[in-house]
Amino acid sequence: MLTSTLPPRPVRGHVPARAGAALVAAGALLWGTGGVAAATIGAHSAMPPTAVSALRLLGGGLAVLAVTAATGQLRRVPLTRASARHVALTAALTAVFGAAYFQSVAHVGVAVATVVALGAAPLVVTARSAVRARRLPRVTVLAALATSVVGLALVSGVHPVAGTTRDLAWGLALALVAAVAFAATTVVNRRVLPGLGPAPLLGTSFTLAGLVSLLPAAGAGLALGSLDATAWWTLAFLALVQTAVGYLAFYAGLQRGVGATSAALLSLLEPVGAAVLAVVVLGEALTPAAVLGIALVLGAVLLARDRPATPRVGARPGADGPPGRPGTAPRADAREGAAA
Repeated sequence: MLTSTLPPRPVRGHVPARAGAALVAAGALLWGTGGVAAATIGAHSAMPPTAVSALRLLGGGLAVLAVTAATGQLRRVPLTRASARHVALTAALTAVFGAAYFQSVAHVGVAVATVVALGAAPLVVTARSAVRARRLPRVTVLAALATSVVGLALVSGVHPVAGTTRDLAWGLALALVAAVAFAATTVVNRRVLPGLGPAPLLGTSFTLAGLVSLLPAAGAGLALGSLDATAWWTLAFLALVQTAVGYLAFYAGLQRGVGATSAALLSLLEPVGAAVLAVVVLGEALTPAAVLGIALVLGAVLLARDRPATPRVGARPGADGPPGRPGTAPRADAREGAAA
């Protein structure tokens, strides 16, 4: 009996996952433009950061909502309780993340808030996946998590926080709330509901989140009259490109099968992109520590990347395999996305 020496055919389902990872990474890199954009608006207006955050959500949501309505996608969204709950939950989590993150920045500064909010999100997702799957994460995933936290701290340039113990406690607590909200958003939006693709989801949920966030921001004052032409153009970029296009790419990547832990780690490319952009646009110097941090974050992303499913020897046809691919079963370390 002759035995084939040809290598096994790759699982086709992994190709969309790779494309999804590229989309998530692109979204994170676009988010990284937010720091430079916010700094530009701050230099050309008296608008507070909370108002900027609310207006970018509302502007981005309305823009995507208009496009989905014009192209007929909005009419295909099912008017069901499931879709309404999904939109409402995404809007609530988005609003909570923005509010908690910006309040954390006010207490402990951008560097510490970013490290805790973004660095803890993959830990939350991984812990949830481990509990649901009833097994410890892969060693490579644990190594990636540790590496990412160190790299993120180096990139962000964390230094001791000046202020009272109460400020530090509140700032860290709010950053952890933001981390949980972002992790939950990542997990929730891996679920694909018929008719509720990335564009309709973003348009409806971000418009709702923007309206909710605008209420407290308006109470503190929007200072719209203080914006000059540069600030208005930058705010438009923040809403249309950084928020709308960035989150469209992120949601599209999630719905293509990217694991929740991998997506949360890929989101760490945001501060990496922000650091590089600050060097290119603002002329800031990139310290050796920041260069090392960028390398560590990139290494963490590669360590925890989703692995392709491999055929299981002796599996009966059709057992545990995707439709149309008899005898294939995902490895335990490839089922992270399903567990998440």
